[in-house]
Amino acid sequence: MRERRPVPAAPARCKLVLVGDVQCGKTAMLQVLAKDCYPETYVPTVFENYTACLASEEQRVELSLWDTSGSPYYDNVRPLCYSDSDAVLLCFDISRPETLDSASKKVRGRGGSPFAGGREAVWGPLALTAALRPPTPQWKPEILDYCPNTRVLLIGCKTDLRTDLSTLMELSHQKQAPISYEQGCAAARQLGAESYLECSAFTSEKSVHSIFRTVSGICLSKAPPQPPKSPPRSLSKRLLHLPSRSELISSAFKKEKAKSCSVM
Repeated sequence: MRERRPVPAAPARCKLVLVGDVQCGKTAMLQVLAKDCYPETYVPTVFENYTACLASEEQRVELSLWDTSGSPYYDNVRPLCYSDSDAVLLCFDISRPETLDSASKKVRGRGGSPFAGGREAVWGPLALTAALRPPTPQWKPEILDYCPNTRVLLIGCKTDLRTDLSTLMELSHQKQAPISYEQGCAAARQLGAESYLECSAFTSEKSVHSIFRTVSGICLSKAPPQPPKSPPRSLSKRLLHLPSRSELISSAFKKEKAKSCSVM
C-alpha cells in the first residue's frame, strides 16, 4: 500500500503596511525581499503592492506588502491602505535623525524653517520652498487614528550608513550622529511599538529577510479576537419583552382613570 502523504496546511496570510518619511528605505527593503534586487535609482513611490512568500519547516506564510508614499500630498489617500492590516512597519532612516523625530511629531523637511536665522535670514528660493513645504506626516497618531488595534513595529533602515565616513562627516557638521541601536530601542518603547528591528537593504539581504520573518511570527502569534459576550439571560428576556409605545400609553391611561375613581 502506498503511504498517504500529509496534506500541506494552507498558507497563513499577513498584510503588512510600510509607512515612513520620503526616501527612508521602505521601497528598497521591499524590492530586496520580493524581487531579490536593490534599486539602483530612486523613483518616488506613490503606492505599490508586493507579494512574498516565507517558508519554514512548520508553516508557509504569504505576505501582502503595501508600500506607501511618505509625501504629505498623499495624506488623504494613504489611510486607505491601513484597512485589515496585521501590522504596520514604521520605518526611518538611521542616517537622518529627523526621520525618527517625525515618527512621533511633525517636523519640517531638511530645508528647515527660514526663520531659524533670525533677522539675518535671507528669503531666497530655497527658504521660500522650505516655508511652503507642508509638514511631514505625524506617523504614530495617524496609525492610531486609522488602525488603533494593529501592531506597530519600528524599523531602522540603512544600518550600513551608521559607519559610513561621508555620512558621519555630514552629520557632524550639523552636530548630529546616526541613530544608534539603543536609541532605536528607546524610541520604540516611547512609541509603544511592539519591537525595534533594523536592517541594511544595500549590504545585507539576510537582515531584510530576518525582519519579515520576525514580523510574520509576531502577527501569527497574535491571539484571535474574542467574540462579543452575549448579555445575561435575565437581561435578554427583558429585552425581548419590552412593552410597545401603545402599551405604555394604555397603562398610563388606566392608572390615571383609577386615581380619578378613587377620589370620587
